[in-house]
Amino acid sequence: MHIRVRPQTAAVITLAASAALVLAGCSSADGSGSSAPKAGSAQSQPAKPSAKPTAKATGAPLSRDAVDEEVRSSLRAAGLDPEKGKGSGDTKGTKNASLVDWTAVLSTQQADWALPRFGEQLQHLGWRETAPQSYEKTDWVLLIGSTKQSTTATLKSGESLLTVNVTYLGAG
Repeated sequence: MHIRVRPQTAAVITLAASAALVLAGCSSADGSGSSAPKAGSAQSQPAKPSAKPTAKATGAPLSRDAVDEEVRSSLRAAGLDPEKGKGSGDTKGTKNASLVDWTAVLSTQQADWALPRFGEQLQHLGWRETAPQSYEKTDWVLLIGSTKQSTTATLKSGESLLTVNVTYLGAG
């Protein structure tokens, strides 16, 4: 059976899958934080040996303002101007305490060039990569998305929508 998926839907599915990978450790049945299949479970592919998981970063939780500044700093290090993007977490001068986001329309070439540099800078600032384009630090999870077609924005040929979404998950 073949299912057709519109490019816009595929982008949403990709972002949702990334989020699921990030959150998989939070919802393991045995509380171990591992979503790896247990011995004897029915899986069509054998489990690959993996590196020992890194412990969750400890220390004082980051404030929303500190996370916002780290996102802006990482955008600058990736050659992007944070002021040219738009954040929906700030409305009428009030900041959502559990959300930092940034969205911008860039040339596809600029977005492709900036994405790895943005991730490198996040890691330099102590964010741990948990899946491709997914990071965490203390109680915050950061997802990066880039798409060439979107239902929320009309993009021209050669343009990409770049999004950065950071969510506070609370003390765990």
